[in-house]
Amino acid sequence: MATLKRKLACILFLFTACHSYSQLFDNTVYNRKSAYAELFGTGLGATVNFEYLFKDYGMKQGIRGGPGYFVNFLEDNSPTIISGNIEYLSFAGARNHHIEWGLGASYQYKYYKKTFQTPVYYIENSDTTILYTDHDYKYQRTGPAIVPRLGYRYENEDGGLVVRVAWTPIIYILNSEKEFIDGNRTSKTAIPFSTKLGWGGISIGFSFY
Repeated sequence: MATLKRKLACILFLFTACHSYSQLFDNTVYNRKSAYAELFGTGLGATVNFEYLFKDYGMKQGIRGGPGYFVNFLEDNSPTIISGNIEYLSFAGARNHHIEWGLGASYQYKYYKKTFQTPVYYIENSDTTILYTDHDYKYQRTGPAIVPRLGYRYENEDGGLVVRVAWTPIIYILNSEKEFIDGNRTSKTAIPFSTKLGWGGISIGFSFY
């Protein structure tokens, strides 16, 4: 009888251990895919993102990426920004509320262009004629950036709404600025390192299986 009890206890222990192991190492709680738009943040403007989570080993972790675009209609001299972005992220918390952190990379292309005129003076028999010549001016800045993330994430384990608010300082490395007039480059400036520390972003979207 004692031997039978010991066998039953061993079987129960193994079942409980296997069940606990499967709960710890299987992603059975959270949706593994998300789609959301982020304003500001990694891409400086507006980005559209797809996120995929790896298996759940006690904390949620995965990758997300997407293109970005921004144009400021309120300021004529503000450059347009096109970006490609990728990020490793992780988050952990209780129920729907989480602390989120990550590290991303962004390659950004900023450009601004306008048309301006220069006068050309013609003097003939004491008469002066002024004609204007049109010129095309273009400014561009290109290069990569590293973007850490620390913030808050709301996500329901059953899917649906995703909201993220984060501090995302931008660290530019090996960027360059160029200016062109009528297609001819007039200047080039190397920017090996610069930062934009007072920066953040907000995201909204949904998660699904």
